[in-house]
Amino acid sequence: MELDLYAQSLLWAFGLSLVFGAIANKANFCTMGAVSDWINMGDLNRLRSWLLAIATAILGVGLLEYSGSIDLSLTTSNETSNPPYRSANFIWLRHLVGGIMFGIGMTLASGCGNKTLVRLGEGNMKSLVVLAIMGSTAWWMLFTNLSYNGFLQWMLPLSIDFSTQGIEAQDIAAVLFGISGIEAGPAIAFAVALVVALPLLAWSLSSGDFRTNYELLSAGLIIGLLIAIGWYVTAGANGQALLEELDFMDERPFFTGAQSFTFIGPTGHVAQYIKEGFSALFLTFGVATVAGVTVGSFLYTVIFRRVRIEWFVTWNDFAMHALGAVLMGIGGVLAMGCTIGQGITGVSTLALGSIVTVLAIIGGSAATMKYQYYLMMREDD
Repeated sequence: MELDLYAQSLLWAFGLSLVFGAIANKANFCTMGAVSDWINMGDLNRLRSWLLAIATAILGVGLLEYSGSIDLSLTTSNETSNPPYRSANFIWLRHLVGGIMFGIGMTLASGCGNKTLVRLGEGNMKSLVVLAIMGSTAWWMLFTNLSYNGFLQWMLPLSIDFSTQGIEAQDIAAVLFGISGIEAGPAIAFAVALVVALPLLAWSLSSGDFRTNYELLSAGLIIGLLIAIGWYVTAGANGQALLEELDFMDERPFFTGAQSFTFIGPTGHVAQYIKEGFSALFLTFGVATVAGVTVGSFLYTVIFRRVRIEWFVTWNDFAMHALGAVLMGIGGVLAMGCTIGQGITGVSTLALGSIVTVLAIIGGSAATMKYQYYLMMREDD
């Protein structure tokens, strides 16, 4: 299949995710770990790194959109994006329920989708089991009627369809200025991005301890930039040309369109890619990023001799990780992303659903940690 632009997109995805995997491994970049450090020890450094990545991604994407280098209007439709973060139909309940499920799941499974891939690259066999279960569950959500029959059919009636008010997208600028009747042009949209990103940036860098932690500081900056570059690859000139080219194909590859890094849906893509006999039609941007992060982490592990072989210590340990993997697979697809896919990539578009998802993930994870601590204290008594 001659798809030059498509092949370029896949190569970019793999190359960028190689860097992502190596950086995440080196700095121990982990959202679940960041929440754990905060809740259990009062250490905010990893949380600052995550928020720095978010701020960097928002600023990078805002600049790209303001300059006309990317077209994020593509993210309002399933036909032109994956997932459609800025869809005018704001199904807030899917983000809330999915985010809470994912937050609980990542805590039980000792890490989110990205951390699972990084640990797999380190030689952690527990992560292989989590990945297999998470990917299988994500596949059921993506490629069967489970998502609609189990969740969306009762969530859709409660959704807010902004298009009925003449608002074409659910990003903050479009909604705020759409309600007031003012058209949110590129300058206004970028101003909103600055209002959101600069406080996050200022808080992240307000700690002298964090500013001297060069691993976490650089991880936040680089990962935020990688998210922005991902958007440039898929929503920039080449990405738009690819979408036009695909419209004339008899068989269009699955899950093409404007997107950047996310790791739950793509684990389901990997399952489908294998199921379809490694058909090129199912070799998605997401499949390339899953492979790239794992390989990037593996290369870093081999070069710096940080192999960490680990297996389940008890059956209860296995059960908790398996349950966590199921919740991440279901919750991640339902919420349209994970701590990276929604937490950084989605939030970089300033979509309301992404913001709800992030808050729900943090809340679900923090509550689970508190409950685990409560159970531990009861056992000690």
